[in-house]
Amino acid sequence: MSIQNTAISGLLTAQRGLTVTSNNISNVNTPGYSRQLVEVSARESSLLGNGFVGNGVEINNIVRAQDLFLTNQLRSSISGETEASTFLFLASRVDRLLANEETGLSLSMQDFFKSVQDVTDQPSSIAARQVMISEAESLVSRFQFLDARMSDIGIEIRSRLNNDIRDINSLINGVAQLNDRVVKAMGQANGQAPNDLLDKRDKLIEDLSGYVSVNVVDQIDGAVNIFVGNGQPLVLGAIPSQIGLSESYSGHFDISLTSPFGTSNITDNIKGGSTGGTLDFQDQMLEPARNSLGRLALGFVDSFNSQYALGRNLDGEINQSFFNMGQPDVLPVGTAPNNVTATITDTSVLSDSNYSLVYNGSDIYTLTRLSDGQTTSINTGGAPVFVTAPVDGFTLSITAGAVVNDKFIVRPTINGAADIDTLVSNPQKIAAAAVLRSGVVTDTAGVPLNTGDAVISEIDISSVSGLPLATAVTLTFDNTLNQFAISSPPGGTLAYNPATDSGGKQFTLASIGNATFSISGNPADGDQFVIENNIGASGDNQNGLKLSSLQTSRILLSGTATYQDSYGQLVADVGSITRQTQISSEALGALRNQALTFRDSVSGVNLEEEAANMLKYQQAFQAAAQMIGVADRLFQTLMQAVQ
Repeated sequence: MSIQNTAISGLLTAQRGLTVTSNNISNVNTPGYSRQLVEVSARESSLLGNGFVGNGVEINNIVRAQDLFLTNQLRSSISGETEASTFLFLASRVDRLLANEETGLSLSMQDFFKSVQDVTDQPSSIAARQVMISEAESLVSRFQFLDARMSDIGIEIRSRLNNDIRDINSLINGVAQLNDRVVKAMGQANGQAPNDLLDKRDKLIEDLSGYVSVNVVDQIDGAVNIFVGNGQPLVLGAIPSQIGLSESYSGHFDISLTSPFGTSNITDNIKGGSTGGTLDFQDQMLEPARNSLGRLALGFVDSFNSQYALGRNLDGEINQSFFNMGQPDVLPVGTAPNNVTATITDTSVLSDSNYSLVYNGSDIYTLTRLSDGQTTSINTGGAPVFVTAPVDGFTLSITAGAVVNDKFIVRPTINGAADIDTLVSNPQKIAAAAVLRSGVVTDTAGVPLNTGDAVISEIDISSVSGLPLATAVTLTFDNTLNQFAISSPPGGTLAYNPATDSGGKQFTLASIGNATFSISGNPADGDQFVIENNIGASGDNQNGLKLSSLQTSRILLSGTATYQDSYGQLVADVGSITRQTQISSEALGALRNQALTFRDSVSGVNLEEEAANMLKYQQAFQAAAQMIGVADRLFQTLMQAVQ
């Protein structure tokens, strides 16, 4: 090849290098752009008798500066950091809601029990009773407020997931379209890569990683396939799948995937990114926190009402409730029939989990606690109405009608905080007094008739069975038989030997509310004690004392926690998860920045490096141009010599 052609090859190569350098400089701030490099090689030499002579240079390819490992590492770190930051953003709101003194439950609970104590101190005070009702209404409002705010966050989850899915579908379609263009471009260019299209596709995949963690598999034709989870396809070549959102039951959302292979639920396969973080928050914090709040409300109402029913109000009424108690939810999924109901049996052992109930056929159901996967097999035996044994503090009542694979979601505590309400609005109705009272028989002037020194204690009851009394119950001592004869009803005797029992002996009359009392001292023959309805005892505070003591009683969480302890545990659990997520978010954010720095060190445009390349190619261009000038002058000299 001539000197001129050799120089022209160098000139064209330098010109192409300047073009690529110019393009790099122009895109220094373009998101997702990878700097491009000119790959050159020497042309094959020619044999000219006494040796091989070079024929110049040729451009083999223009390639992107890229490290696949660093690219995948960046995508992974983006997914992890976005997942953690999304979870943290939502979790922090729940944490602030529950832990804040102004919005939390602690102060309202304290104020309510202070008002109960005030009624106990002044049982005949209508003003104190009215304050107790007001504080009860404030406590109810606080329960409802907290539940409503968490429910609002659940509504926001729907909106966030809808927005994420819209963007995911747009990115999936964009990648599929670019796959098609890349394959066509490589076919037209004999396998040469369309760098700008590849950059655009990589940018879309990087953006997609911000919504969900993906696996990218390169294909030989230049396309990529994208998968989530355990191989669920988002993109197969030029064919995009579609993501959908459904509300499987009230406040709980699932993700579906429609691909060439059909439609499937992929909620459990969604990891990473803002979508994964939102779903994790739904399952790991929002639903458990709301259930825990409901569990506290149920435990509080159940225990308070149970004791309250054992008291008598100023109108003489017993067996009343002070608060309304929420009921469990059983939600049929899809076409399942409404043939299952739930009943709470023991609020102290309720969990903060939801449950799934699936009919397997042949009268067999499987109940699964969703928080840890623990299962309970239920065999109805074909009974028209089957009531299960208690499971985690509730029972299920199942009737016929289900078919195989019918599914139900059981939420025992979800309505606890939402449905709590105050049933008492009249101060007269506050049951601060005991249902029964004890005493000695007196004459018409009120003088005791007993001649011994025996005394009877106040009466405790644990139920209202057989109450109120139709007539007073009299206990008459017989010193010959060493026993008290019980008037009828209920009748019977109570053994009491002053020689051995004078220090005090406890008795229980099961037929009248399990009335429990003790007698001590030395009764004389014929001495009598009376147990009667506690009518007109406006100054009695016996039940008020028991209601007030509930504040410090360990009656929740299997008898290990007070009301405040239970709420404190909820706040601590939410705070702990939030703090752990904050630490993870900060660490993952640092890893993302590090991965971006590493990737940009390979793929990013460095202006100083490009300036050096520009000078290099400029000098090469000028030198090649001079060689062309030399070749032209040599040619002109040769032509003049032969004329």
